[in-house]
Amino acid sequence: MGKHNEIEYALRMNAAHATNKPFSDSDCGRNLIRLGTIFTLLPPPPARLLDLGCGTGWTSRFFARAGYSVVGVDIAPEMIRLAEAARDQEGLTDLSFAVSDYEQLNFRDEFDCCVFFDSLHHAEDERLAIQRAFQAIKPGGVCIADEPGEGHSHSDETLQAVAHFGVTEKDMPPAHVVALGQSAGFREFKVFPPSDELAAEVYARRATPSASPFSEIAGAPELAARVPLWRRAWRGIAMLFDRGIRYPAWRLTTVDHLLLHIRANGLVLMRKPNATELRAAA
Repeated sequence: MGKHNEIEYALRMNAAHATNKPFSDSDCGRNLIRLGTIFTLLPPPPARLLDLGCGTGWTSRFFARAGYSVVGVDIAPEMIRLAEAARDQEGLTDLSFAVSDYEQLNFRDEFDCCVFFDSLHHAEDERLAIQRAFQAIKPGGVCIADEPGEGHSHSDETLQAVAHFGVTEKDMPPAHVVALGQSAGFREFKVFPPSDELAAEVYARRATPSASPFSEIAGAPELAARVPLWRRAWRGIAMLFDRGIRYPAWRLTTVDHLLLHIRANGLVLMRKPNATELRAAA
């Protein structure tokens, strides 16, 4: 019933809010940061991009405005109807949409990149969804998954959504996504700390102006001394690879914490082997 409920949810949602995201959403800043991070990891336009589980297409329209040739797919016809109306209103010509279950895609070696943005965790069979994504992109192409990590399925907001709408909600931690990617045939991976959480720690937490804006940097040695020994040891090992660059105390206590937990929460980049690598593996 999960897929049927996903389609039914599209008929009951606030269409204006869903179509005008991210600007209609209280998490506008966080969503823009997340999407901006994805832009830094994509191949440059005019690459051909597949937006998987695109909903009302707000992410697809951002990609298209940046010069990508975009195809957005979603299982819900109402979502695609709204996506096409918004596209036509903005006059975006290199953007198309299709009603499709991303677990049943038939694309083969057609895209330079594909993106799961808050969509893979709604899959009934995420293994199949990633296999279809692997088939859809060209040799050497990349797949990016920015999904909620451990604990998402048990949050109050998620439990309410499941109770009210019957939609599928799962934890989708990077360790799981990478394992599925390896099974599908992806061979190179990179996992990054979640950019919105990074921004919350580095910017939102430090946003109050101070008469001494460099005070916490000046106090780094004292603050660093209060960091647990195991974390300082880990930082010391990492610094060897960073050629001894010294970091301010706020990075020692926040960024490193996020890096240590990227198995549980983070953004995943996966690369499909190029044509030469595929031939060698055959």
